[in-house]
Amino acid sequence: MFPNGAYPPGTVSPADYLVKEPLPMEKSTDAAHQPATDPGEAMVMQPLPASTLQRTNLADQLYELLEKRILSGEIEPGTKLSEENVAVACGVSRSPAREAITRLERIGLATRAGARDRMVATPTEEMIRDIFEVWWILDAGRTYLASLNAAPTTHRRLYELLNRMETESGNQDSNELTAVSQEFHALLKSGCSNQILTCIIRDYGKYIEWFTHLYHEHPDPSETSRTEHRQIVDAFVRKDLSALTELIRKHILRHRDLIVERFVRARGDGGSMEDDA
Repeated sequence: MFPNGAYPPGTVSPADYLVKEPLPMEKSTDAAHQPATDPGEAMVMQPLPASTLQRTNLADQLYELLEKRILSGEIEPGTKLSEENVAVACGVSRSPAREAITRLERIGLATRAGARDRMVATPTEEMIRDIFEVWWILDAGRTYLASLNAAPTTHRRLYELLNRMETESGNQDSNELTAVSQEFHALLKSGCSNQILTCIIRDYGKYIEWFTHLYHEHPDPSETSRTEHRQIVDAFVRKDLSALTELIRKHILRHRDLIVERFVRARGDGGSMEDDA
């Protein structure tokens, strides 16, 4: 599913479930590394070299920058990511560039293109379908948990946003519709207090963001989409798990089909295409 068998963010590999025996500790003659003899005496952590912290922070910043540009489509699939070119372009040494690129490969946003070089991964139809299958399951669970905590003021605001989305759907300026749509979807999930689920969804959402920017950037203004949104809110207000699950599954997989359709067309055109939605 993912390039080089990489596991997506927020997931674990089967090896992570293995019980590992602690490694034997080497004896040290350094008093600072000796176990505390007094139960009330805490061991003191030795200072880390400042260069280590700075290098790690730099690699993190570079990773976040590259990830953001890839997810937005600014760096297109297939773009070469050599350590040297990234280092020169970003004004850093090759070490943080190497760390950042390796992390991109680990989460499936980059693939190997040689001994040292990588390139931005190119989504496959199978990858898109698999991610969306997982996404609707996660999103349905999150939305239901949010519905259990939602106050009447949240319900009223959701219906207000629905009305605005219906009004803006006929507007030629898609920016306003995008802003309202983003607020609507954020509010719909905001009441979920399960931090583990929220963390997993946040990471999986990066793939949805990537696919959307590449193949279907603007919100769907169709009457079908508006009807689905209203039905989802009705089920949300009722706290109806069964209805929410089916409605969200249907809504997300329809969005997936739009992404796949444009992906196939883009592949057939030999590259990216302009949005004609």
